[in-house]
Amino acid sequence: MEKKIKILIAEDEAIITQCLKMELEFEGYEVCKFVAEGEEAIETAKEEEPDIILMDIHLSGKMDGIEAARQIIENKYIPIIFMTGFNDTDIHKRAHEINPAGYLEKPVEVYEVILIIESLFK
Repeated sequence: MEKKIKILIAEDEAIITQCLKMELEFEGYEVCKFVAEGEEAIETAKEEEPDIILMDIHLSGKMDGIEAARQIIENKYIPIIFMTGFNDTDIHKRAHEINPAGYLEKPVEVYEVILIIESLFK
């Protein structure tokens, strides 16, 4: 049996998280956990060892998704797909400095996420 790709979702909007989780699991992926804060994302990435992370840029808590992603990949490289509702040049530039696997503007369609995942793992 083929190993399922394990996804960590870091998103502070519960409805978005639930929709992504449901759609990704329907497509055969494993959603290991979801978190709402950057600090939680760092700890969960260490504990769960996901294959890929869907990271909202604006999270609850003191740390944004870009800084959380930077700290995660300093420990162990995990591909990051950023999601954001803000079309801001400075944010876009900061996010691309860490070379993400993807950068999606909300509303995020699950097929966009799947295309990126498939290009990385197939």
